Amino acid sequence: ITNDILDFSKIESGKLELERQPFDLRACMEDALDLLAAKAAEKKLELAYQMDDGIPAYVYGDVTRLRQVLVNLLSNGIKFTQAGEVIVQVKILSAPAESNGHWHLQFSVRDTGIGIPVDRLARLFKSFSQADVSTARKYGGTGLGLAISKRLVELMEGKMWVESIPQKGSTFHFTLPLQAAPAPEPRQAVLESRQPQLSDRRLLIVDDNPTNCRILAIQTAKWGMVPRTAENAQQALQWLRDGEQFDLAILDMQMPGMDGLMLASEIRKLPTCGTMPLVLLTSMGVRPDKAGPASATFASCLTKPIKPAQLYEILLRVVSGAKPAPKPAPVAAKLDPTLAQRLPLRLLLCDDNAINQKVAARLIQQMGYKPDLTSNGVEALAALDKQPYDMIFMDIQMPEMDGIEATRIIRQRQRDRNRYPTYKSPIIIIAMTANAMAGDREKCLAAGMDDYLPKPVRPEDVRRVIERWAATAAAQEAPTAEPAATATATEGAPAPETADAAPVNMERLLDFTNGNPEDLRELVSLYLRQTGEQVEQLKKAIEANQPSEVRRLAHSCAGASATCGMVRIVPLLRDLERQGHDGKLTRPELGREVELEFNRIRAFLEEYLRKHTTVAAHTDA
Repeated sequence: ITNDILDFSKIESGKLELERQPFDLRACMEDALDLLAAKAAEKKLELAYQMDDGIPAYVYGDVTRLRQVLVNLLSNGIKFTQAGEVIVQVKILSAPAESNGHWHLQFSVRDTGIGIPVDRLARLFKSFSQADVSTARKYGGTGLGLAISKRLVELMEGKMWVESIPQKGSTFHFTLPLQAAPAPEPRQAVLESRQPQLSDRRLLIVDDNPTNCRILAIQTAKWGMVPRTAENAQQALQWLRDGEQFDLAILDMQMPGMDGLMLASEIRKLPTCGTMPLVLLTSMGVRPDKAGPASATFASCLTKPIKPAQLYEILLRVVSGAKPAPKPAPVAAKLDPTLAQRLPLRLLLCDDNAINQKVAARLIQQMGYKPDLTSNGVEALAALDKQPYDMIFMDIQMPEMDGIEATRIIRQRQRDRNRYPTYKSPIIIIAMTANAMAGDREKCLAAGMDDYLPKPVRPEDVRRVIERWAATAAAQEAPTAEPAATATATEGAPAPETADAAPVNMERLLDFTNGNPEDLRELVSLYLRQTGEQVEQLKKAIEANQPSEVRRLAHSCAGASATCGMVRIVPLLRDLERQGHDGKLTRPELGREVELEFNRIRAFLEEYLRKHTTVAAHTDA
């Protein structure tokens, strides 16, 4: 929840409107888990989910708000749990009597944390309240998260409550009525029914966490497999030494006593198990390819939290003996270089951040367009004064004149064509913002923008928005009309890109440079130079206690870092940005954490360039 107070005031004033769009319920759950997976892995907590069979794959509702509730409950569970697990379950309370009726579902988020005394349960859902004063002091937080979550659930016609036992853990429940929506693909049948390729295959599951064992056993049994679970390596080895036969095995990497790598080495020493396929189960942030030579004994790797679709794909590949399919070049697969020929448009790109501007420009150029570039609203208006444009990609937070004000002026000038002949109608204006503050999307649409792209921008979203608006934008003239309030992507930032311990998501960075080493060196050099300067300025602003300057610098630095896939520095910068927005630098030590993380990024990128480019990288960051 990026800004609790704004969200809460919006709910209280009745100004929060819910969307009703079809969405993938399982993907919503998995996105929420992905957002918190790294945090759970840091504390060595197990994170998992389980859904009842028969729940519709797609439902109508507000996916952003449901994910917000799940993320808040999961975040609380992880925060207050020092050891054990945080588990999400979705159960069917009742199925609809008619085909167009509502499914009543119960969502439960259970943790093994500190728990809550009975006499303090009542105050949990009150605004600015936590179970204990010492809780706020030790764990932090606004005390608004649960109040917001409860109100959101009630707005969605559900209810929320909690059950807890001190020192044992808590379970937060909420119910929702959801109507089934048409599914674009028949994926659910695969996840819930017997699969001929996997049926009758004996599967050994070794994991010290009983919940993971149960989830894996239940899911694989649905496919017709015959799972057997062991909660430690010694038990599994004893079964194998006694002659029990298995077709394949899933081994958890992090287990007490003997971990998954050691167990794999012991299994390979057994005469009957030399070729049995092994799958390594790891937590986010644990890289099997950095675990030593023993990792080579594994046929594949599965990252927790466990996702049925990924599990199915890996098991199918392992039993068939197929090697993982090589990843296609991301940009080439997503972007059409002839799009500009099919949909000719005059494009203007307005962003004050040099890195964001370069990345967005390259994405647009890869579709055959040649966008003009400006760095703030004043420059955008000056460009429009000289010539007409069909579509403008407009950043929101910029110096001199921000995107909101620039859009208002553009819309005013469109109504006075005698004075402003180059301000044709329509001009499609696409907002680009990191959505760091609640209400950004509503402000964009209210100012007259047509659509909304969250940062970091993704190639497929840029393509989609151009295709969506091209016909309208290319129209010679149209009567003034209210802009359509649609959104290209879900409000809020996408799931973190990281799936390993590296500080940089290189797949994303390479995505923007189309695999060109020179382009990569140029973008890396620009990022390190600009961000190095901003980190130094940020440090001075924190020391001088200048919240507004901290907010400005952290916002710009976070935007560029998120765009380039710098996975761990972004949350630190967003935290500083929120503090700057609130006018109180409550955690100035974050500045030092940002500086240390940037040094890790710089070392990682310089080493990567030395290894992967033909020209030695040199940066002056």
